[in-house]
Amino acid sequence: MVALFLVAAPSSYSCPLRVAFVGDPQADGMNQLEYCRKTVYKELRERKDLDLVIVLGDLVNNQVELLEPTKASLDSLPCPWFCVPGNHDRDVYPVIDGRKRPRDISTYRKVIGYEDTTFVKGGIRFILMNDVRLGGKEYEGGFRDSQKHWLDSVLRATPKNMLAVLSAHIPFTQFTAKDSLSAILAVHPNLLLVSGHTHKVERKSFPVGLPDGETASVPEVQAGATCGLFWLGVKGNDGFPDATMTCGAPRGYFVADFKRNGKYSLTYKTVLGDDVATAWVKDGSDMIVNVYGGAPDGKVQVKLPGRKSWIETDRVKRTAPEALAVIERNKSIPKKIGKERNPEYTPMRERKSPHVWSATLDTPVEAGSAVKIRYRDSSMSFTVRTDVRRCP
Repeated sequence: MVALFLVAAPSSYSCPLRVAFVGDPQADGMNQLEYCRKTVYKELRERKDLDLVIVLGDLVNNQVELLEPTKASLDSLPCPWFCVPGNHDRDVYPVIDGRKRPRDISTYRKVIGYEDTTFVKGGIRFILMNDVRLGGKEYEGGFRDSQKHWLDSVLRATPKNMLAVLSAHIPFTQFTAKDSLSAILAVHPNLLLVSGHTHKVERKSFPVGLPDGETASVPEVQAGATCGLFWLGVKGNDGFPDATMTCGAPRGYFVADFKRNGKYSLTYKTVLGDDVATAWVKDGSDMIVNVYGGAPDGKVQVKLPGRKSWIETDRVKRTAPEALAVIERNKSIPKKIGKERNPEYTPMRERKSPHVWSATLDTPVEAGSAVKIRYRDSSMSFTVRTDVRRCP
């Protein structure tokens, strides 16, 4: 492990520090690397408003020979970038004499260079760590003892009023041993956790036990994947697979605006697009809203055509309409072409999305009608106009 402790002088930022948190580009072969280059890397390169990019692991999909060209693409960005290793960024070794050498990140270390690191920028403490460790059948989420000691020392050295942003690949809420992490995080009162890995967008809370016996919740942003569901699906007019994630969100990433006082705001940015939410109608009166970056405590309101008042919605546990549309489309797409997997077939299953809201309307609404969606939570807010779609 290469552990760096970099302390920068206080920044003179008067404007928010804008950071993109990019999950799982996960290129599997040169064709998918081109998808990355022409979509997410192109978009990040053309953005002039970013101060920093943090990639949340799985740059590649078990093909470490793609790390060098991937790094070249990231080096072309107009702002600094950092990365954490993912479970698919590791070397795979052949079986010799019946023995198989465990996977490691030797190539990642040679190409990227660091495993755990920390720095201060814009008055914010950033901590990036490798949380993919050997365990279970192959790997598990967690930190080694040496990493825990290092993280504890970093957080204790960070001023209490400074926001600390801890980024890793596997979500902290999926760690095998959460108690030890909870004790470490409890030493610092101002935290944000960011992760990738799951190929879905979700905002959760990590419970932390405080010394006085009380409990607190640390917010965690699971940023989704810029490869979506592994670059699979029918290609759009732009020539790229739609790769809709199981939560119904399109390929995308989070952008955070950090203020020096530790406050921040979040935006979910669709790759090569601007959609942040969709509205669907089923049987005319069942309105379903999917807010891609929505939080459990988010409030969603809808304004119908010709109405002055806003309609309140309730968060519900149901499969996102976007996922249902993919499942319906799959019925006419063969899973294989000969003996090969058909890349247009998406292995989508019905899974409850964490960011869907619903309301029963007293007046039916037709698909194609324009409605307004207003969303609010403590870190994200927007109002958007969109056309209603018919739910499968």
